[in-house]
This record gives sequence, C-alpha cells and structure tokens, in this order.
Amino acid sequence: FPLSGHIPTEEQIENLRKIKRISDKFHKDADISVVDYCIDFNNISESIIILESGHQPNYFPYTGTWKKAFLLDFFHKRIENSIALFGFADYNLCTAPILYSNKIPAITKTGSEKIGFRINKNEKWKSFNAIKKPTREEFENEINHVKNHYRNYISTAKLSFSIEENIKEIEEIMWKSYDLSNNLADLNAFIFSKICREVWDLEINFFRYSDIQKNGIFINECEKLIKNIDQYNTLYNKILAKEKLTKTSPIKENLFPFWYHCNCNGKIPLIVKSKNPLICTGVCPSCKKFHELDFRNLKKHFGRMSITGVARNLIFSEGLGTTLYISGSGGGLRYGKISNEISKNLEFHLPITLAWQSKDYYLGVGHLTGLYNFKKNFHFTIDNIINENIYQKIKEVHKKLLKEMESSDKKDIQKLKGQFINIKTQLNIISSIFKLTPSILELFITIGISEIPKIWEKSFNELKVDFTDEFYIIQKDIIYNGKIEKNKIPVIYEKLSKLQSLN
Repeated sequence: FPLSGHIPTEEQIENLRKIKRISDKFHKDADISVVDYCIDFNNISESIIILESGHQPNYFPYTGTWKKAFLLDFFHKRIENSIALFGFADYNLCTAPILYSNKIPAITKTGSEKIGFRINKNEKWKSFNAIKKPTREEFENEINHVKNHYRNYISTAKLSFSIEENIKEIEEIMWKSYDLSNNLADLNAFIFSKICREVWDLEINFFRYSDIQKNGIFINECEKLIKNIDQYNTLYNKILAKEKLTKTSPIKENLFPFWYHCNCNGKIPLIVKSKNPLICTGVCPSCKKFHELDFRNLKKHFGRMSITGVARNLIFSEGLGTTLYISGSGGGLRYGKISNEISKNLEFHLPITLAWQSKDYYLGVGHLTGLYNFKKNFHFTIDNIINENIYQKIKEVHKKLLKEMESSDKKDIQKLKGQFINIKTQLNIISSIFKLTPSILELFITIGISEIPKIWEKSFNELKVDFTDEFYIIQKDIIYNGKIEKNKIPVIYEKLSKLQSLN
C-alpha cells in the first residue's frame, strides 16, 4: 500500500519534540533503552513518515495488542526517515476487567483460569493510573498462582521440553516492572514495553497518554475540535446510523468530547451547558460531586482532561501528521470509520489506517491438557478428530446412554444421568478452551517470549493486504509449531470449538 511522507508543520515538529521528551521519561521510568528519532528537527528538509499506534495497558493482553507494536517496528525498520510511536491510554476508566485481569485455558467449567488482580468496586469509575499496584504479597501470590497452574498441567500436557526457563524469564520481567512502577497502569505498561524493547528489540518510542495532558501537548488541536463540537457530535451519530455500527453507542448532541478528572481521580463525562462562553457541567460518577467548568481558558483545565476514543484519532493524527496508524481489528476499526469521516468534514489530517486480522492457532499447555482429557474420555485419536465425524460419534454416545436409562432401574438411572451430565460438562470445557481468546501468557509459557516475533515475521513472507472500507487489512493467521503437525492444528480448533453446540 502507498506510504508517502510529508514535511511536518512547525506545530507538528514541536509536538514531536514534546512526544520525544515524554517518551524518554517513560523509557527511563521503565528502565528500557531510549530509541532515537534519527531525525534533526532543527533542519527538516525532506519528508518523514510518522507511524503511530497505542492501546490501554492491559494485563498481559491478547496477541492482537502485541501485533500492533510488532507492525510498528516491522515498518519502521524498512522505511527511511520514519518514527514509530506507541502510546499507553493509562488514564482510561477501570470499567473493563481486562485492564487488571485476563484468562488462560484451563480445565474448569468455563474452560479458563483467571489471572491478574482485583480492584474495589468503587474504583471502576476512576482513571486507571490512579489505581495502586498490588501489594508485594499480592503480586508474589499472583506469580506463584501462574507458576503452580502451569506446573500442575505440565505432566498431562506431555510437552517434550521444559517450560521452566520461560516461566523464569516472565517472572524476572514481572518483578523488575513491579519494583519500578508506582501504579497498576505503569506496572502493565512496563511489562509490555520491557518485552517489546528488551526481548524483542522493537525500535518503538513508548509514552503515556496522561503525560500528553500534563505537558499541554495537542492543546491547539483540541481547541480546533472544540470549535466544531456541534458538527462533531452530529457527524458522529450520522455515521453510526449510516454504517450500522450497532456495537458503538450514539452520543448526546451536547456531549463534550473530553473527560474531566475529579480530585478523587474519577473521570467525569461533560455536557455543554452554554457555548458562548463555553461552560460544561458534569457529575463525578465516583464521588458524586457536581462540576461546572469554564473552558474559555483551555490551558487552565488541560492537565486534568483526557480525550475520548474517536476524538483521540482526530487530535493525535492532526498533531503528529501521522502517516500510518496501526489500528486494532475490532473496536479500533469501528472508531476509525467514525473518525475518518469526521476528519474529512472538519479538515483534520487523515492517515492511512492498517489493521492485522488474524487468529492464532497453537497448542498451549491448557489446550494440550484439554485435548488429552477429551481423547481419553471419548476414546479418540488425533486422526479421529481430524478425519472423522466426531459429532456423530458423540451423538451416538448420547443416544446410547438415553436408551440405557429407559430400561434401567432407579439406581442405574442415577448413575447413567451422572455420566450424561459429565459428558456434557466435558464437551463444554473443551469447546470453551478452544473458543477462548486468551492472554498471550499461554504463548509465552509454551513457545517462549523471544520466539514469537520471529514466527510472525516469517509468516509475512506470504502477505495478503486487502483494501476494505478505506482501511488496509492484513489477513494472516498464525500457526505455531507444536507436538502435532501444523496443518492439523486449525482443524482441531475448528472441530473442538463447536462441541458446545451438541449440548
């Protein structure tokens, strides 16, 4: 796809200088090496390429988030005069549990084991970077929980290699990140950036979104959007209806496209009360305090503001002159549809958007344990699963049990009912395991951290990029090496993930 740079404006150059400063601070805080821009901003006479992405700092997020960082580095290392930027939305609300917890495959009723931490219910309306990191004891308990989980499963999974080195590497990164961090958002961001920078050697400038606000970066771009609030809100809802984006909620016609941060660290949605002068009001969902704010002087409040999702796309792209934005393949593209159309109408800078849509097929410790139990309980081999109609065979087992119940006495009926319920439970478990989109931790433990980007890069030898709805989409699934031939693994996923439907 075409990537053409541009000579940035003086405003964009100044923004890039400021981003570099807050990025250097983040790298120092996380104790990771700084990445040089390799561009002299005092003497820019040729086009540059700005590569940008970001995500909220989730706890060991699923592979899609890591693929964003991988893609930034992939393009940066192949394009001269390019800068790769990855921002952590550390000031997001805490309403999404994925911020502080995640799931890995397990032999449980849900087919998963929860990893991570908990936060108090009264903290969910607060900014994530206001949440304290767990106590040392809680953190140690979490690490031991993960280690014990995998060690308990390893004998059943029958791996031909030890996972102890992988566990040790993850534990060391976690402890280093814990000791350096002051809050839960930084803890997660440090783990992510340490793996990307130190283990994967990705040449990316990481930064916090909260530092954008504290340092007054993009204030002019925010003022430009504020001047067009009516158009912004109207266009937002029109695009939702036109594109039938039912997973995204419409906004109020007088919504202010920024949050305000209360003294209690709650995030306040604001409504425009009057436009001249610009007065906004809102109630803190955490402490219930009412706020009325005069935005005639934006600088006065800017350090305590944060940008809403769609507005972020407009403001960052305009302020940086972004050439290529690496989006997520789900909600990110939905936001992208809205922001692209608004950008055209309000004359904001519009970058090329790229997303990587892919599935990861691998047999981790949890998958192998579930697969072993399934084969044992139903007397299947791998070849049976691959080549035969396993659904029909399972239905026959169901029918046989039901028939036996019809001709049995009460004592035997209870026993047969127990067997029937157990079969249904086993089918639900194995199906849930193979339907789960787990934390990348399962891959780190099974494959090893350093191997993953090598596998991703090798898969790019045969790359297909589609252009759909103004977005460039990489369609590339990843199949990882394991105990079973690679070509069989997607078939196993497809067949076993559908077992739940038999119940």
